[in-house]
Amino acid sequence: MFDPGVPFELNSLVRRVVAPNPGMMTGPGTNTYLLGHNEVAVLDPGPLIDEHVEAILDAAGKDRIRWIIATHTHPDHSPACQPLLEATGAEVIGAKPWDDMFQDETFQPEPPVTHDDVLKTDEFTLRALHTPGHVGNHYCFLLEEEGMLFTGDHIMQGSTVVIVPPSGDMKAYIDSLNLLLDYPLKSMAPGHGSVIEDPVGAVEWLVAHRL
Repeated sequence: MFDPGVPFELNSLVRRVVAPNPGMMTGPGTNTYLLGHNEVAVLDPGPLIDEHVEAILDAAGKDRIRWIIATHTHPDHSPACQPLLEATGAEVIGAKPWDDMFQDETFQPEPPVTHDDVLKTDEFTLRALHTPGHVGNHYCFLLEEEGMLFTGDHIMQGSTVVIVPPSGDMKAYIDSLNLLLDYPLKSMAPGHGSVIEDPVGAVEWLVAHRL
């Protein structure tokens, strides 16, 4: 299930490829998600590890990758964008790094994503939700056909997340958690760990915990 580099099908639209970077802060490793089949979006390309980049290209098909999306620009989530971009020429979607010491400066989408932007393809619809808190440039992405929210490091399975100053902010984090309750969520696919099947319960627990 969490074998690095081995694609795992979550539903008819989504496959997960886990990066070989397990650890205390990353759990089994960073989850990279492949959305679609004919034209593929790579969501959270992950760390700059050659074997992970090759696993993504093999699983998605180099000629089918059209979009590379990052929830945020921490080093375990976005740096593999650069070699994937060079290999595919895909469109880069996400927010630019904030000016602090913990960001991947190579991730440079043009233009940056904004709240409620929608990527509509022949296979799926993906909505961007600005969810600052963990860091200021964090976005979750809602796969509307499945009600599946890709949460990056906003919500992780089995653990609470670190709020990283200077761009991390606890009030913003709680507000961003409450924002998610406005959307029809059926499941959450986190940046680390397994799919969360009770999204409303998870959000409510996290808000109560942080308060």
